[in-house]
Amino acid sequence: MEISRPNKTYFGVNGQQKLLQLEGAVQAQPSEQEWMRGELDETMNEVALRTKKEGNKKSGKSYKIYSPDRKVLFLYYLQVKLYKAAKAARLSGVAERTGQQWAKRLRDEPEWDIFEKQTNKDKQKTGMLQQEYKEYIINLYDQNPQARVVDIVESLTKSFENFSLKETSVRNFMKTECNLSLKRATLRSSERDSEDKLRQRFEWVERWTSTDMDYLSNCVFVDESGFDINMRPSSAWSTVAQWEVVDIELRVAEKPKQRRIDGVGRKRKHTPNVKKSKGTTTGHYLNFIRKTLNEMDKTPLMNGFYIVMDNAPIHTHNDIDELITLRGYRSIYIPPYSPELNPIEQFWSVVKNKVKRGTFSDDEDFKTRVADACNNVPIQHVKTFIQHSCNQFEKCRNKEPL
Repeated sequence: MEISRPNKTYFGVNGQQKLLQLEGAVQAQPSEQEWMRGELDETMNEVALRTKKEGNKKSGKSYKIYSPDRKVLFLYYLQVKLYKAAKAARLSGVAERTGQQWAKRLRDEPEWDIFEKQTNKDKQKTGMLQQEYKEYIINLYDQNPQARVVDIVESLTKSFENFSLKETSVRNFMKTECNLSLKRATLRSSERDSEDKLRQRFEWVERWTSTDMDYLSNCVFVDESGFDINMRPSSAWSTVAQWEVVDIELRVAEKPKQRRIDGVGRKRKHTPNVKKSKGTTTGHYLNFIRKTLNEMDKTPLMNGFYIVMDNAPIHTHNDIDELITLRGYRSIYIPPYSPELNPIEQFWSVVKNKVKRGTFSDDEDFKTRVADACNNVPIQHVKTFIQHSCNQFEKCRNKEPL
C-alpha cells in the first residue's frame, strides 16, 4: 500500500518526516512492523493532541480548512490502522463526508496529493463568457469608463445571441478575467491632454531645462489652496437607529435692499454701491509673495532662486513678475493644466488629509491646525513630491499625457 506524498510547499519538513514514518510502517516486513508502529503511534498521539488544541480553521465560507497534521492523522487511521473512512474522519476531526470523498479519491487517483489546496474548480461548468466577451467588455470600458454593469449586460444581450447572464455573473467576470476594478473617478478638463497643451509642455521643458533651473536645488514652489473652515469628521456616534446631525456655521447672505418707486417716471433713490468680496485677488497674492520674499532674503544662499507658480490670472500679473525680479529672484510659470509639474499640488493634497477635524481647543484655531499639518509632512516626502515632478519632464519631451 502506498501513501500519497505531500508537496513540501504545503506540508513542510516536519510533516514530511511524519509521512515517511507512515510509509515505513505500511511497507515494513511483519517482523519490523510492531516496533515501527509503536514509535509511529507515539508520534500520532502527539499530532492528535495538537490538532485538538488548534481546532478547525474557518475559511470565511461554508467549508473548513484542514491542517496538514489533521490530514496525516486521517491517513494514519485510514491506511495504517485500516479503519473505515467515516471512523478515520471522526477520529482525526474531519467531516465524515469529506473523509469518505478523500478515501474514494485516494483509491481512484493514486497520484492525487491530499495536501494540495482543495478547490471545486473541476466541478464548475464552463462559463458563457469567453475571450470574445472579454475583448468586447474591455473595449466598451475604454470608450466609456463610467458605464454601469447594467449597461454592459444590455449591450452584450443586444450584440450576442442567446446571451442570458445576469449582472452578478458579468461583474464577477469583469473582476476576475478582465482585470477591471471600480475606483473613484478623477474628473478633469478634456483640454488637459490636447495637442496644444502637449506642445506647450514640450516647449516649457525644453526652455527651462536648458537653463540653470533645478527643481531639487534652486526652486521655491508657491501656490494657494482652499480649505473648508467647517471641516468636521465624516462620521459621528449616535443612538442606534437614529441619525446624527452636526450643526455648522455658514455665512448668511445679505438680502438685497428693496427700493420703492412712488410714481412712474420718478428716479430711484440713489444708494451707495457696496463692494462684494472677490475672494483672493492679485493684491492679496502680491502681499503674500512680498512676505515670502522677505523670508527668503534672510537666507543669502537663496538669492537668485526660481519662484515656480501655476499660470492662474492672479499669478501672472505684471506687478508680480516685476516684484520678483526687483528682489533678485526669477519667476517660472507652469503650463496650463499641468499640476504634476508643480510639487506643491501633491503637498497640499497630503496636508488636507492631515488637518485635524475635531473640535478646536482653547489654544487652537484654523491657522494653527493647517500649520501643524504642514509640519507633520516628512521632509523625505517633500523630496519625493519634487522628484515625481522631475520625472514628468521626460513625458513632456515625448509629448505624452500626464
